[in-house]
Amino acid sequence: MVAEANYWIIWLIYLAAGGVFFSLFWFLTAFKSAVWSSYSLRSVAAAMILTPWYANAQGESFAPALMVMTLDLITIGGEATSRAAIPLLLSVISAEVAATLFYFVQKRR
Repeated sequence: MVAEANYWIIWLIYLAAGGVFFSLFWFLTAFKSAVWSSYSLRSVAAAMILTPWYANAQGESFAPALMVMTLDLITIGGEATSRAAIPLLLSVISAEVAATLFYFVQKRR
């Protein structure tokens, strides 16, 4: 029970730190002339921060996919990074598609 409570506390801390970083990143990428670049950079940052993946091969708990990929690279080796890199890449591609669609919808208005 204590381990599960710690798990959720760590996730809350991570999401709070990610929210602070994303808020600062939002203001840094508020370009007036390159609006699509703003949307694109923000969507990639959100996808990188918010994409979870299984922390271990048994699939019991989640961790941020970027951290899982990095730790797999350090501990297991380069061939193990695809376990978390594929979902992360799909998340980034989906975010880019959504940002592009959002840009064109906003441009029409």
